[in-house]
Formats: sequence, C-alpha cells, structure tokens
Amino acid sequence: MRLSRRSLLALAPLLMPRAPRAQSPAGIGRPVTLFAWSAVDALLRADIAAFERASQRRLRLLHLPWAAYREALASRLMGEAEIDICAMSDLWLPEFAHRGWLAPLDSLPAAEAIAAETRPACNQGMTWRGRRYGVPYYTDSIVFLCNRALLDRAGIAAPPESWEALVDQALFLQRRGLVRHALALPLADDPWLMEIVTALVYAFGGAQADADLNPVMQDPDRGAVRAMGFLRDAIHRHAILPPATQRLAETDVLEAMAEGEAAFCLAPSYRLRTLNDPAHSAVAGAIRVAMMPRGGPRGTQESCGWVRFFAATPSALASAPRRAGVEAVLAFLAGHGPGDRHGMQKALLLEGGLPFCALPLLEDAAVEAAQDRWSGDSAILRRQAVLARPKDLLAPWLSDWSRATAPDVTAMLAGQQAPEEALSRMAAAWSALKARHG
Repeated sequence: MRLSRRSLLALAPLLMPRAPRAQSPAGIGRPVTLFAWSAVDALLRADIAAFERASQRRLRLLHLPWAAYREALASRLMGEAEIDICAMSDLWLPEFAHRGWLAPLDSLPAAEAIAAETRPACNQGMTWRGRRYGVPYYTDSIVFLCNRALLDRAGIAAPPESWEALVDQALFLQRRGLVRHALALPLADDPWLMEIVTALVYAFGGAQADADLNPVMQDPDRGAVRAMGFLRDAIHRHAILPPATQRLAETDVLEAMAEGEAAFCLAPSYRLRTLNDPAHSAVAGAIRVAMMPRGGPRGTQESCGWVRFFAATPSALASAPRRAGVEAVLAFLAGHGPGDRHGMQKALLLEGGLPFCALPLLEDAAVEAAQDRWSGDSAILRRQAVLARPKDLLAPWLSDWSRATAPDVTAMLAGQQAPEEALSRMAAAWSALKARHG
C-alpha cells in the first residue's frame, strides 16, 4: 500500500526512526502506568527502555490517538482507572484539577530544581491556582508560515506584516493563477481550533476573557469581534480561504502547504520540520517562518502558546512504595533522572521538531542549528516564542462552554451570524457557566 503525502504528514511524528524497545526489567514492585496520546509512545520508546534499564523500575505505557485521548482520559479518571501518570495539556488542566483528578507536584523531591530549569511560560502553563501540577513534555506556539518560492514567483519581496496586507498578497497570488486559495487554516471543530482562533484574536489586539475570567470577547474594540470578522471576510468576501474551510483539519492544511497549494498558514512551529522534509513535502526548503502579522488598529505580533506535560493522579501518590516509583518516572520525564540531563527533550527537538521547556537547551548549538535548518531563521522562532501567551479562556468550565457554543462558531464562520451577535451570546453563556461554578 502506498501512503499519500497527507497520510505521511499525519503520521510523521510516529515514523521517527528510534531504537527498538527493550524487554522490561524485572524491576521492583508494580509497574508505573503512564497513559498518553499515541505520539508519546513513538517519541519516547527508546528513552523509556533506557530508563527501565538504568532504574530497574518498570514503566507501562498505554496510549490512544490524540483526537480520542482527552475524552478517554476523562472517562478513565472519572471511573478511577489505574493510571499513575498521564499526558496533559494546559487546555484541560483547570477542569481536571478542579475535579480532583490530578495531584499537585509541589512536594516532588526535584520540584524546585525542575522549575528553576524550566521556561517561565511552561511553569505558568502547568500551574493552576498557585499549585504546580506537572513536569514538562514540550511547549510550542502557533506561528505564521509562508511558501517563499510562491512569493518569489509572484515578485513579492517579503511576507505580509499585517493581515490586511496578507489579503492583498493573497488576492494577487490568486489573480496570477499561482494558487486557488492562498490561505489555509484548520477551522474544523477539533483540538486545534482553540489555539488557531486565540492566536488570531491576540494578533488583532483582542482578548476573549480578562484576568478575572470575565468575558470580553463581545467587545467590538478589545474583544474577538475583529478577528472573527476577518475570518468571515476571508471566506465569504475575499475567498482567500476555501468555502469548505470549516471542515479542514490540521492535516488538510499541512497537505495544502506541502503540495504548494497554499501560500500562507498558521500551524504549530514543530510542523516546520515535516514541511521542509523532502520525504513528506513537495516544497521542502520553501516553507519559512515569519513574524505573526498584526491585525487592525490594535494589532500585535502576539500568538497563542501552550505546554504539554506529565501529571500524576492522587491515588498514585497515596502510598509510599507507589509514590517512589511515580516520583522516579516524573524526574526522568523532566530530564532529572538517570542518563543525560535534558537528553530526552533535546532528542524530541532534533528528531521530532518539538520545542522544549528546558532553559539550558537554549544555549545548545545543535538545537539552534536544527531550528535554523527547518525554519530558515531560528531568531524569528525565538522572537515569536517570547510573544506567545497562554489561552485566556483556561477555566474549569471551558469544555462545557465550547460544546454549548459550537453552533455559534459554525454560524459565524458560515456567514449566517454577525460576529457581534454570536460573540454576545457566547459571552452570556460563559458568564452563566462561571456563575454556576462560583
């Protein structure tokens, strides 16, 4: 069977060549159970085998695909399944911590040493109400990517510095017949939608909630109205986004970029590695990162960042023997276990393109060279990372709100509802859920 380029793009993180997993040692006591999304298994397999050999502890890794993982994890934790450690997103932390499904890790023996060597934004993303709940896996942010070869063919000297300029460049490329739709965004109702929309809201100088989690998304000046208006016009007025953009998943966007069918997109920065790999992309070497365009009169170059991390369940820390195994695994995952210091996070960057939380790696020459090779300019990646902010809707009721307001988002993007009207309803729903949570 021959895999399409789209399939290769979707599977790229799972196809990295790694050493085969060794037989687990006899170890001491019961194995530590780690539940994660499937990419974790492929990326950490060799490191887990090395940890087992060095520590004489057993680590059992269970995994599901990313799209199914969050709901499966919630169901298992609600049913008190035997999970010691789980892969976690900052997006879910407030709800999971609020429900008592996760244990704070402030008393972890290496907690302070790990935090001191972790980027502040990563520490912030793993913290809820003053308690730290995780050790880092990786961090990233949404970045603006362009096909430099297409711009050169059209005689466009530089990527757009504003979303208004992007519209002009996109229309010019389309009139020249170089692309049918110059912009590609994953706006399907999947886990990436929140990051993409938040990145655009920030770029337009807006916000969705204030520091006290009161909704401001409906504010025409400082809310999400301008960003959502841009998306509506990009689809229905300018046609620089395809009509079916609400059905486009991230893999569809990556395929369009890899085939040279789109000139611009928003994507996690780690996708640069795959998009510039000749094995997965017809335009390898042409995809370059640029600073986030500014939007409207309040525009910024800020974007949405996040951290993925490993957390522990309360039952895992309830007894001393079980806690000792969990603490050993968490220290290993944070780069403070047996073996090279932060070697695993470095390998994730070099082999999988995943940016790291470990501060010492910022001075690593091999890391900088790799980022230069994939992006064309590692300095831009670093500048954009500094301007990445966590999502401002991180609250225990976020998943309930997202489900309740999904029809409003659909209607807004379909041009059936004005952003002002839809966002006012969404703000009211947010306020009602916040009041219910007290």
